[in-house]
Amino acid sequence: MREILSTICCIILFVACSSDESEITQPAKRTVIVYMAAENSLTGNAQSDINEMIQGVKNISKYDNLIAFVDRASSQEKPFIIRLRNDQQQPADTIRKYEQDFLTSDPDKMKEVISWTMMNYPADGYGLILWGHGNGWVIMNGTQRAIAVDNGNNRADDNGQWLNIPELHTALKALPHSFKFIFADCCNMQNVEVAYELRDVTEYYIASPAGIPGDGAPYETIIPDLFLYDDVQMCTKTCDDYYAKTDSENGHLPISAVKTAYLTDLASATKEILQKIYVANTPINTDGLIYYYSYRPSDANEHVMYDMNDFLLRHAEQADYDKWYNVFKQVMAYKRMSTKWQVLGTLVFDFEVTEERFGGISMFVPLDRYQEDTHFKYNDDIKKMEWYQAVDWSALAW
Repeated sequence: MREILSTICCIILFVACSSDESEITQPAKRTVIVYMAAENSLTGNAQSDINEMIQGVKNISKYDNLIAFVDRASSQEKPFIIRLRNDQQQPADTIRKYEQDFLTSDPDKMKEVISWTMMNYPADGYGLILWGHGNGWVIMNGTQRAIAVDNGNNRADDNGQWLNIPELHTALKALPHSFKFIFADCCNMQNVEVAYELRDVTEYYIASPAGIPGDGAPYETIIPDLFLYDDVQMCTKTCDDYYAKTDSENGHLPISAVKTAYLTDLASATKEILQKIYVANTPINTDGLIYYYSYRPSDANEHVMYDMNDFLLRHAEQADYDKWYNVFKQVMAYKRMSTKWQVLGTLVFDFEVTEERFGGISMFVPLDRYQEDTHFKYNDDIKKMEWYQAVDWSALAW
């Protein structure tokens, strides 16, 4: 999980507009929406990231929009939406104040927030930043689900309702517009299962398969990157600038950008190569494989989210792997490898990361051991993801 590393006490005074019904503006070239789910243990990081965004917005066009929905753990504050501008006197306009608190993890409320923003700040294209905690596709005990945890009591803790990935997809699919990109500034969100689920709501999906630094992205540099209109430059600069930030373990964040148009092809190629691996009765050996998530690092039963490329490189015949990798290369618009990243007690580096092995995106592999001691039902919960059906894990006795 993304954890608090420091508490930032700097306060920006947000100046409210006349009412919730802001005047609809002329279409911008791009509107980027930040969905900041901070009614949890990350609440102390929210203001510092807003301050970074205020610096970053100075380097975007005046014809573009950066809009942030914010829900923090404060009994004195209801959720609100701000427009960040290059204006020293008033860098953040409060364009909407909600009268009642609500769960940011409610998919209907997410849909309402983003729809309102799209309607009032129209653009030729849209981007979405998902800000907060994350644990990919994994569902824990039916309550901890992927992103946007909200405790509902304005406390700085994570005992609350989460939003799972199928619910996220449903909310985003119901919006009036799709996205040029979705950037998930949350831990462990670059899973092939998540990317595949979101393939029809965004052109690019940018995230890290690993745990991210507690204070998140360096928004002062990344915000201008997300307003670049050359797709290759946008993906490259965003990943490079996040990678350049050194985390608490003196490493860098492994991060990648996925081009979703090729994910259906990747599913077909992965289905084919998995069938060959399992029909050949190849022994599945996960020892020493790159993995990105472990709920209990001392328990091998909890090692999940293996690097997709590393798993197939080890288990497939070379010719089959080469054929699969040609498709994989089309999907991965860009990636940055790190041999080390922040662990915060959730991962043990009992593996080696190399350019050959590193794929930059994780994949769950159903295993017998997940039926044994673990109290999380990984083999069952993966069935809720569309990727499970696309690669036909069920035909492989799962």
